[in-house]
Amino acid sequence: RQSVTIRLFSQNDKEDVISNQKTSHHNSASKIPKPHRNFFFHHYLLSLIQSNQCCRCPTAIPMNIISWNRTRLHTILVAGVGILFAIFSSAPSTEAFLPHHSFIPHPVHSKHESTRSSISKMMAHNPDGDGKFHFAIDRGGTFTDVHATLPNGTELVSKLLSVDPANYDDAPTEGIRRVLDAHDPTGKKHPRKTPVDTSLIGSIRMGTTVATNALLEREGERMGLIITKGFRDLLQIGDQTRKNIFDLTCAAPEVLYEEVVEVEERVMLAEFFDEDKSQEEIASLEERKENDDVSKGGWPTAGVGKRVTGVTGEKVIPLQAPDVDAVRASLQKLADKGIQSVAIVFIHSYVFPEHEKIVAAVAKSMACFTEISMSHEVMAMVKMVPRGQTACAAAYLTPKITEYLAGFTRGFDEGLMTNVRLDFMKSDGGLTPVNDFGGHQAILSGPAGGVVGYAKTSYRPSPGNEGANPMPVIGFDMGGTSTDVSRYDGTLELVFETTTAGVSIQAPQLDIHTVAAGGGSRLFLQNGLFVVGPESAKAHPGPVCYRKNGYLAVTDANVVLGRVIPDYFPNIFGPNEDEPLDLEGARAAFRAIAGEEEATGRSIEELAWGFIQVANEAMCRPIRNLTQMRGFDITKHALACFGGAGPQHACAMARALGITKVYVHRYGGILSAYGLSMADAVAEEQEPAKEVYGVSKASGGFDEEQDLSAATREDRLEHLAEKARASLVKQGYPEDSIVIEKYLNMRYEGTDNA
Repeated sequence: RQSVTIRLFSQNDKEDVISNQKTSHHNSASKIPKPHRNFFFHHYLLSLIQSNQCCRCPTAIPMNIISWNRTRLHTILVAGVGILFAIFSSAPSTEAFLPHHSFIPHPVHSKHESTRSSISKMMAHNPDGDGKFHFAIDRGGTFTDVHATLPNGTELVSKLLSVDPANYDDAPTEGIRRVLDAHDPTGKKHPRKTPVDTSLIGSIRMGTTVATNALLEREGERMGLIITKGFRDLLQIGDQTRKNIFDLTCAAPEVLYEEVVEVEERVMLAEFFDEDKSQEEIASLEERKENDDVSKGGWPTAGVGKRVTGVTGEKVIPLQAPDVDAVRASLQKLADKGIQSVAIVFIHSYVFPEHEKIVAAVAKSMACFTEISMSHEVMAMVKMVPRGQTACAAAYLTPKITEYLAGFTRGFDEGLMTNVRLDFMKSDGGLTPVNDFGGHQAILSGPAGGVVGYAKTSYRPSPGNEGANPMPVIGFDMGGTSTDVSRYDGTLELVFETTTAGVSIQAPQLDIHTVAAGGGSRLFLQNGLFVVGPESAKAHPGPVCYRKNGYLAVTDANVVLGRVIPDYFPNIFGPNEDEPLDLEGARAAFRAIAGEEEATGRSIEELAWGFIQVANEAMCRPIRNLTQMRGFDITKHALACFGGAGPQHACAMARALGITKVYVHRYGGILSAYGLSMADAVAEEQEPAKEVYGVSKASGGFDEEQDLSAATREDRLEHLAEKARASLVKQGYPEDSIVIEKYLNMRYEGTDNA
């Protein structure tokens, strides 16, 4: 069986506006005295390199600035270490590296190179602006990052705690309000506790971890499962996969649904029943009537009934249709228990969805269910278990996203949903309108922006060797709660079936590996062993140094070791949000551990360094799985380091992995938000297929040039392309900016049930 996916990317059509701005860029850079540029740049890198313990002497850091103009690629050779840092900048470095400001404004006049034809050019900004604010926001577990383009074309960045109930209810709303309050060209103030004025907002792009956290913590919506009679335990049984086959205490993950409703309906595939029968026998079976009254009790007789052509072209036999009255009575029992979300999963619905549609129509007519997920709509794929779990994930998570969006929109005036383009990042790295954003598409919504960000900024030929293929890049995104690693070699690597928190999800997702080690990972000394995570201090109360009576975490270890310098960190802590990180508080917390018997003879610095080493090793493992375990030479990759905590660990990670080149983008601390500003709008259309690829009619063997299914397949692909193209055009994207990507999801014949 083949499953066909079309991914359409809307490219940014403003790039040509920028093509003649190099002179303006040069003039902008020349306005800043060179000694000052060198001072700020040197001062920033000195703190960066010292924090990674690469070099202690300032004079041992020779700088070779390749260019102050155009692409703004700065290369710094660190003496005696063998790590090559490339810090990318598209504007004067003096303004990019001012660490004492929570907002870092600067003019943008340059153009970045494209990384591949199917990804649009970098977001091109008109130096004069379009008179509107444009926001790209990544709401992480600890920090919310904001990248904003002002009405005059100037960019700025902001970072604030994702959870700070003493000061604001919603971090993205507060981030937007702060930017508007500080930079409204009319001088209008935007105070807290009042709806944000959207008259000057052009667009908002967001990535969120709401769905991921709800799935991990099992805090989604109460839901019920509606399934074919006889299969009530199917999703609980799953596929019997054990993460560790030698773990005698292995426990099955909890299911997402609370109640199960079994519906007496049945469809069977005619192919396997009819393969040894004559046409006369099949005609006789179609004329028999014993299944007409099967709803009164008993099981339908196999093979009896009309043969109907399904979505894939296969013949199916609808043995028994759902009894509408019985379904309504069962659904009313769910509603009486307070369940407002349901997932409908029927056998073979991917090829014959009519029975799911009948039940969904009944549920909608009752007007007591806010979310109805039909498995054939969520993911029309063979294999009932992952299809059913994906439908359950949609029913379980989508209401949580809807609830979050309702809270988000309450912070704005009525113009948000009518005059502002509001898009969300999906797990596959594409943007989708807020009304089409489903829970099963949001599992990797947050990390996906970072993948797009480093793919478009770090994948480029080496200086002096522009003709060679760019070096593959490993993305290392270390945030406050977790670390995400991925690989990019010219195309975004997608997987079409993943397991998250014990739930199999069939949906296109970027191949991102996550480990529970971040700046907020808590530190424990257990039986003399250094333990990092998986528990997180989160944004509230956060690490000890956040001045909120928090927990000892990786960030505290970096503060104690001098790898995080409070003077260069935003003063956003304390009851008035105006105090720096609490160095003495972090040292006091380590002194408390040093006083324990298990830590006898260790200084607080030795304890902190031990925890850092354990965290580094935990983050190296998924990188090795992405490269060495797949046959790639890890030493021939560059490390694109970003996330709020990434550069603190970059050199140690590179040294442990044998990597000699590290990229730190000028927006490394908010690269996920920056990636959102460069991401493409994506429309996907998919439908199942049952065709044999590459079989010759003459020989019966494999012959790609005489592929029997080629004509049919191309017709179906074009049909899907038209549907997806129409979706993007409806959103307002010009048709000539749309790029089509085609996928065939294939499996060996006979492995449908594997």
